[in-house]
Amino acid sequence: MHGVLQGLKVFDSSVESITTGTWQALGSAWKSGSLLVQKLETSASSLAETIQQGELPAKASAITPTILETGKSFTARGMEVLERVGKEAMELIIEETGMDIDNGTAEDGPQTEEEQFEEVSFDRCFYIYGGPDQLEELEALSSHYALLFNRKKGKLVAEQKTYYDGKLKEIQQIFSLSTKIDEDGPDSNKGKEIEAADTDSDAEMKKLCDSSVSKAAKIAAGFTTALGGLSPSEIVKRTTDRLETIHSEGVHRLSEMCCLAVTQLLLLGKSVISASNKQKSEDDENDVKIEWPEDPVSKAKIIRWKAQSISMDIEKVSTSFATGISDVAEAYVAAIQNALADKKEDLSNQNSVQEKAKYISSHLNSDQTSAVSKLQDALQYLAYVVVCASMPSV
Repeated sequence: MHGVLQGLKVFDSSVESITTGTWQALGSAWKSGSLLVQKLETSASSLAETIQQGELPAKASAITPTILETGKSFTARGMEVLERVGKEAMELIIEETGMDIDNGTAEDGPQTEEEQFEEVSFDRCFYIYGGPDQLEELEALSSHYALLFNRKKGKLVAEQKTYYDGKLKEIQQIFSLSTKIDEDGPDSNKGKEIEAADTDSDAEMKKLCDSSVSKAAKIAAGFTTALGGLSPSEIVKRTTDRLETIHSEGVHRLSEMCCLAVTQLLLLGKSVISASNKQKSEDDENDVKIEWPEDPVSKAKIIRWKAQSISMDIEKVSTSFATGISDVAEAYVAAIQNALADKKEDLSNQNSVQEKAKYISSHLNSDQTSAVSKLQDALQYLAYVVVCASMPSV
């Protein structure tokens, strides 16, 4: 019996080591991702070797196939977590091991609401998905073409200088999402025709938007039934967990959509440059195949129309998660009232759940604003690119 316990302890230590490594990697924005996977594989391999060499007693050996299978599954799940950080993925790890993950030591004290949300912030998730790199590339592109614009303008006569300065100003206004543009003009249909063309990036954005809306609905669905028959304290815990899941998933979805949107705008900018240079690289898989009009304002309206469409998708996803939060909060109120009707139990933290729901809604609304703001930044970076592409060569 002692041998069995010793063997299981080896396995438990291995799993605990793996889980701890996973959380540390995620906490450092997965900079140590590849090392973690190696550790996962090494731990699983070491455990398998220990069992095969007969270091575990016979009774423990009977569970060998299950342990090995769990090890393989756990390694795969570890990789999945690294590729797509989300609370739901974390819960799979906890569920697999049956272990509780401490959010802090007793010395640190309980985390405040702000500290908990800081762990799953929009900026952090945007960083994980590679958004800042795309924005930096767009900013560098903008700076380069701003210099090129001034160089080209320096070789033009006064009348042409005034013309292109006016075009730049007009394009910058078009690229402001808060500015309304005339969609009934002669160029409006061109933008819609381009959008109607099923490019890979458009299809990917639509798929992400639809899956995000479905995910929000799925998380909130059936929650009223799930709370039936639970004690007040269990209702509070279950609701709190569900709200945190919605918050985490919502933040990740919005940041992923924002990153994809910035990437799309970068590709559109490169496509404009490629077209102006008459070098449409057909081998470039990432090149967006668009027949761009010669007029820079017409180009700008096409790009603006796409950005506007993305902005609406972001709003749609944000609204779907806000609706999910509202549904969960309503289910909680009904369940807690029923649970307390026949009991004199005093639950001091029942109101805190509703406060948490409001707090999460406010955070997701701010995240939507952040996503659109980054989309706006990316759009403005293309102003010099578009106008410069239509100017005569130096």
